[in-house]
Amino acid sequence: MPFLRTTLATDWPEKMPWQIHLIKVVLFFVPIANPDLDPKLHLVKEWFVEFDEDGHPGREIALGIDGQPVYAGPDDRNYGFWLDTDMTFSNFEGDAISAEQFDKKWAEYFGVETPVGTAS
Repeated sequence: MPFLRTTLATDWPEKMPWQIHLIKVVLFFVPIANPDLDPKLHLVKEWFVEFDEDGHPGREIALGIDGQPVYAGPDDRNYGFWLDTDMTFSNFEGDAISAEQFDKKWAEYFGVETPVGTAS
């Protein structure tokens, strides 16, 4: 499975335009795919993305300006930003990273220890 570091979709404004708020009010009854991520999108400065064998995003980690994870998913409440697109590996721009780099940030976010022999 390939892993990628990208800065795509890292230009979200801190304050959403009033039109977006109006749309959210009108559609309040529609479930939100990423309730924990949406308010943090403006903090995201880069993404780590894991792809499956078919090239579709599998897991993702949003990193802030300090390189610390601000979101990782999918999880029980959030579907995932990149999983909610029809993009595949060929649509992404970025640099390859190792599984160990990805797993280390994943473990940081979820507060679990990295398995021995994976991350440095």
